[in-house]
Amino acid sequence: IKRTCEIGCGTGVPSVYLAMRLRAMTGGKTNNCNECNADTTKGKNDNGRESIMHYVTDINPDAIRIAKWTAEVNGIPLEEFHAIQCDLASKINDPVDVLIFNPPYVPTPDEEVGSNGIEASWAGGKDGRVVLDRALSDISRLLAFPHGVAYVVVVDDNYPEELAMIMNERYEIKVIPILRRRARNEFLTILRMTPTRMFQRKE
Repeated sequence: IKRTCEIGCGTGVPSVYLAMRLRAMTGGKTNNCNECNADTTKGKNDNGRESIMHYVTDINPDAIRIAKWTAEVNGIPLEEFHAIQCDLASKINDPVDVLIFNPPYVPTPDEEVGSNGIEASWAGGKDGRVVLDRALSDISRLLAFPHGVAYVVVVDDNYPEELAMIMNERYEIKVIPILRRRARNEFLTILRMTPTRMFQRKE
């Protein structure tokens, strides 16, 4: 794994947890203070291996600030944790090996999507798919072939079977559900997305 990406990171907890696990697996150490971050060997972990780069995005500047803080207090060097304010993954260009996306999936009136209020964190518009559908092209272009994988959270109201068909027919990405859990009055499903061909990047 060379790069990971979380779209719509919010607090950044999923990516920070992933970064901590990957650093432990590859022999890296997490630092306990901001001063320690400056001592990290450029581009390498404690075993001399290339460091894994983690990219998180959010359109909300407060989310970016909090995600950076989450990384810092958990000992993830900011040289390895890049929090970028942008729409979806519009400023990420390099292919990633792991992509995480927990989109606003609750069906709501379309006018609530992308608002400045807290409802933007859950408001998904018609069928809860407005934001998710916009992200499909980003997911398809970012997944590294052949080992890249995306994990996307959906609910039944999002019509995950239709979503899988779109990803397969439009982008040749295989989608399978790997986990399903009830959370109060809704069922959450994690979809695993993997590319079946290399994305043709424009020159």
